[in-house]
Order: sequence, then structure tokens, then C-alpha cells
Amino acid sequence: MILIVDPKSGRGGGQVVLEELLVELGDAVPVSLAMPPASRDGVRIPPHVATFDTASDALAAVAPAEPVLVVANANAALPVVHRVSAQARRDGRPVASAAIVHNYPVSRLKGAVTKHLLGRVDTAIVVEPGLTTLRSDAVIPSWLSVRRSDVPDVPARITSTRRVKAFARPDASKGLHLLPAIFTALEAAGFPCEVALGTGLTGDRRYEARLRDDLAPWLVRGPRDASWIEPGDLFVVASTGGETACLAAQEAMSRGAVVAASRIGLMPYLTPVNHGIRTFAIGDRSGAVAAALELLTLPPARFDAESRAGAAMIADRAGRWYVDARDLLLDRHERLAGTLVAGHPAAVRSSEDEVATCA
Repeated sequence: MILIVDPKSGRGGGQVVLEELLVELGDAVPVSLAMPPASRDGVRIPPHVATFDTASDALAAVAPAEPVLVVANANAALPVVHRVSAQARRDGRPVASAAIVHNYPVSRLKGAVTKHLLGRVDTAIVVEPGLTTLRSDAVIPSWLSVRRSDVPDVPARITSTRRVKAFARPDASKGLHLLPAIFTALEAAGFPCEVALGTGLTGDRRYEARLRDDLAPWLVRGPRDASWIEPGDLFVVASTGGETACLAAQEAMSRGAVVAASRIGLMPYLTPVNHGIRTFAIGDRSGAVAAALELLTLPPARFDAESRAGAAMIADRAGRWYVDARDLLLDRHERLAGTLVAGHPAAVRSSEDEVATCA
């Protein structure tokens, strides 16, 4: 069995990735998901996946001799995966552990704890190369991009709409508090701006209320997703922390939009020739305005070429990470099962139980 553990509440990028990974894993081996019931309501779970409230419940439901690969799908799952894997080993059960690392810890303390616990799992898989700072021998599959099913057709010719859009969760790390200054400058230059807010994960109601007031001149009603972005739009990503693959930016590019993004996660490395994207220093409002204006004022032929080249680049990368991650997890499970067939005890790193909290 491959048991994926995800204790996160709310729906973030990790849960979007989880949905597609569950589909890719298929039913070649039994797959289970340990996730709180309220969180499962916000995730599309394929019918072949067994669901449990806790990892301990999932392990109790299978025969003691069945090999189990326990996978953390969030930094917050690392303490659980470490604990249940260590207990399974003490009980003589065949178990191995893995972790999928989606984002950076939000503080030095959590960073130290995350590094420590990542060192205790057998295999770490990252969604972009920068995350190897958390574990140097982590496996780097193809960089995470959009799902294959999310890649739309783009027009044969793309013309700038002159519209500027942004959407994100109202969490401070998304940098939406930078938008009023950016949007004011862009509208003064003749480019209308809009922003939509999703559902926050941090629960900072004071920040969200202040943000809604500050963004009121540009705020559209209701949440938006990538389907709101039209070919020729400019999409702004002002994130100040936490971003890795920034799937929202990649989704926008896949639709033929151009992107002005802060230099975070994959954004500075997405394309070595700047096709369809410009970046600016984190928190730099004037830099964001300059990056946006550079794209918005491109000659029509150059705008068309960059927009379509960016969309083609994302389409080419779409789905690759999921296939690589699937094959890696299936390989680790097969190795574990093969060890049992050969008559050797399954190995998992052993250590004392630890109590820790990760971001």
C-alpha cells in the first residue's frame, strides 16, 4: 500500500497536486489517503483511493505483513509520517517513508524542524530545485507545472488586452498588499486593473479585512481561477514568501497571458529567454510596475510571439512532474515489496519519537 498523509485544512497548492497524483497512481497498488474529513471535502478523491481520518487508522486496516510506503504530502505531515513509520518498524512491520516537499517553511524554527524531519525519511521529492536547501539529496523530478488536463488551446494570434489581473488567497505571503501602489501606477498609465480574492489559509482576519478595504477600487466579486484569465491579459504575482512552482502564474501563461512576477520559487528560472514573463525583486513595487509596463508596451508582433512561446513552453512541461513522481513512488514501493520477497527485513530509518510542528 502507498499511504499518503496530508493533515492540512483548506485547499492550497499541495492539495491541487495531491488530486492529480492520486489519479496518476491509479490502482496498480492499493492507495490510501489519511486526511481529516473536513479537508477531504475540498479534494477530489478517485474512487479507487481508500480514505482514513488518520495514518494510524490506515495502517490498522491492512495486514501486518503488507508493505507500506508512507508519504508526507505536506511539511506539516512530517511528524506524523516519522512517528507512524518508527512505530511500524518497532512492531516489525515492513514500512518505508517518503516526503513530497511543496513549499518553504515560514520561519527559521520551522525550517530547522523541517530539515531535521526530512533527514529521517527514506526519500524526499521536491517540486522545484531550490527546495533541495532543505535536503541536499532530495530527488528533483521535472519541475512542477500544470496538469495536462488544464492546458487550453490558445489563439493563433494573441493581441494584448491591456488588462491587468491578479488573484490569490488573502494571506500575507501572497503579497496582495503591494497591489494598490502597483495598480495605481498602471492605471495612471492607461491600463485597467482587477483583483480577486480566494479563501485564506492563515486565518488572519484583520489582514484580510484591511486588504479588502485597500483593494476595493479594483476588487471583483467572488473568487476567480485560471479560467478568468484571457489570452493577452497581464497577470501579476506579487508573492513575498512560500511560493515554489507558482502554479497560478504557469496556468496564466498556459492560457496565453503574460506574467509579471516577484523573483520567488521557479519564477526567475521559468524561461531563460523571458518568453512571456518578467520578474522583479520581492516587495519592490516600482520594480513590479516597470516589469508590467515592459510587457504591456511590447510591439504587437513581439507580444504575440512571447505570449504564444510562453504558452507552448508550459504546455510542453504539463503533467511531467506527476508522471515522474508517480514512477518514483511506485518504484520505492516495488523495492520494499521486493525486499520482502527476497527474505530480508524492510528498512526504515529508526529514531526516537519526536514531537514537532512544521509549516
